[in-house]
Amino acid sequence: MILARKRRKKDRNISFERASDQWMSVHNTTLSVGSRSRYIALLERINAKFGNTCLSQLSAEHIRDFYKNLATEGANKKTGKALSTRSILHHHKLICAILSKAHNEGLIAKNPASQVASPRPEPKEPSYLDETEVIRLCQALADAPPKWRAALTLLLYTGLRRGELAGLEWGDVSFTRQTITIRRTIQYLSGESFAHTDADGIQRKGQNIEKPPKTKNSRRVIAICDTMAALLQDYRQWWLNEQAAKGGHWLTTQKLFTKDNGTTINPDSITCYTKRFAKKHGLPPITPHSLRHTNISLMIAAGVDIKTVSTRAGHASVTTTLNTYTHQIQSKNAQAAQKLANILTPPPDELEVRS
Repeated sequence: MILARKRRKKDRNISFERASDQWMSVHNTTLSVGSRSRYIALLERINAKFGNTCLSQLSAEHIRDFYKNLATEGANKKTGKALSTRSILHHHKLICAILSKAHNEGLIAKNPASQVASPRPEPKEPSYLDETEVIRLCQALADAPPKWRAALTLLLYTGLRRGELAGLEWGDVSFTRQTITIRRTIQYLSGESFAHTDADGIQRKGQNIEKPPKTKNSRRVIAICDTMAALLQDYRQWWLNEQAAKGGHWLTTQKLFTKDNGTTINPDSITCYTKRFAKKHGLPPITPHSLRHTNISLMIAAGVDIKTVSTRAGHASVTTTLNTYTHQIQSKNAQAAQKLANILTPPPDELEVRS
């Protein structure tokens, strides 16, 4: 009995870092590779602040001060800037989870993080191109290198996420049915555990990880139009010629969009090229994600029903689509009201004729 009390008392004095290690060990087998990598990165910053602090001594005020520091210039060592509210929210959720486990196990009387207001990121309005800018983009893409012309056009026509684009293989493309099936996504993870030497003998700080699509609904089949199918057929011939020209230097892969040696492309490379391309051609700043938003916005503007829009986008639910594209949907709602008014309210001269 005395030994049990001493053990409990000793456990109550464990450090935050030890508690975080225990939390990670419990959840390690259930976390995806990406989530595990993200939590490790968050804990590096959290443990630098609270690692040696006993759980019993950690207060809500300590946590609030930590968040204030994260929101100041220089908190992000890589950029020298403050962390975004969304990033601080990720820190908050992880601290809450760790301290909640400690509270449930009787190591602390209460969870101090539960007394701290959760950071609330400002909702971001999706950035997208208008119809005139889309036309300019398509005109500029006509002279782009084959790989990038096909990649950016596909993003615009299908609304794929960049990781889904990087994960596409030729077996996912059906030219007879004119469809593309989303079966996997690529995520680039950095950190010591992902450092490696690539096929060309170059030291890399991270590596591409292939994993299932983002949600159950992200695994989907997307129909493509004649124009997109023809472009992909031309691109496939170019791809086969590249593979033949590289010979033994081309590593075996069936990915549509690859590095020069045939290996999987880093999704960050897609973003970098898109930004450079937009700047070069005097277009508004765009990313693969803004091309996705453009695709969805154009479908809504064209009057495509919201269920179909949501299915093609691979959203978790129709609610996600409704919440994200409120402005565009409200605009269509207003247009519908005006059209209905035009039908139900005849012009004055027509009323006179009827009377």
